[in-house]
Amino acid sequence: MTQDRKVKLKKKYNMVWKHVIWLLPFYGVWFLFSVYPQLEVFPMSLYEWNPVTNVKEYVGLHYYEMMFGLRLDSTLQNTWNTILYVIYLLGIQSILAMILTVALRRNTRHNRFFRAFFFMPMVFSGSMVCLTWSYMYDANLGVINNILALFNPEKYPGVSFFGINAIAVLCAVIVHIWHNMGHPITILTSGFNTVEEDLAEAAQVDGATKWQSFWKIEIPLMLPTIMRMVLLTILTGAMASSYQVLLGNLSAVADYDTFGSLLYKSILSATDYGPVCALSVCMFFVVGGITLIQFVALRKIEDKILG
Repeated sequence: MTQDRKVKLKKKYNMVWKHVIWLLPFYGVWFLFSVYPQLEVFPMSLYEWNPVTNVKEYVGLHYYEMMFGLRLDSTLQNTWNTILYVIYLLGIQSILAMILTVALRRNTRHNRFFRAFFFMPMVFSGSMVCLTWSYMYDANLGVINNILALFNPEKYPGVSFFGINAIAVLCAVIVHIWHNMGHPITILTSGFNTVEEDLAEAAQVDGATKWQSFWKIEIPLMLPTIMRMVLLTILTGAMASSYQVLLGNLSAVADYDTFGSLLYKSILSATDYGPVCALSVCMFFVVGGITLIQFVALRKIEDKILG
């Protein structure tokens, strides 16, 4: 190795460490106030801990045995509600986002307006959105029931949208989609912008239809972007809580809580932090496993397409 090469490597090495030293205080604050409190959940799940008296008693894996032994009444129902929520959200939002993105992909004045229109609900707070939709879902005065009454006056109004689990979960998913539709549209639009139009035009010159060029050329090139959108959708669906907590909570008959909303409610009313921490640990491993599987699948798809 020449002397100049050694000098360049030394300068590069010193520059890297200079950046590391500058970032250490920020990483220290982030670890202290974000990472460390989350890591504390693991040992806390092994204790019976009263937050009022601050008395701790070691119980080991007792709370995990309760959950996996299904001795908690709502474990199965909350698991099913979470799966149902993710399926509804992934199916409806992904298809709708793809349709809207294809319709609005050209950078025209009208399309820019509608992109901003679909992104606008994300500006509003979740509490305000849920409060507005809860009035719309109201069994007696809600606008949805009043509209349905025009088609079947004998049955409507008076329908409780939160009386059956599957319908209640679907109602929460609809609000979730309405509030966050701008996010997947933005992701897919940026993905389509990376696809070269010359490839589709060349395929059409060779005799392919627009549908064939879209399905055979553009969609395969968009797979990494679609997989990232699917990953984010599954994660947000699995951890969603505010929509279930705030929508129809007072008048709901069905138990439509997912693990996210159950965890949120449990923290607010907990007299023992142990079960809440055990539930958080289980959610961490489930969501982390899903993320890892999708990450590996995404890397394989990218290697297959780009490699």
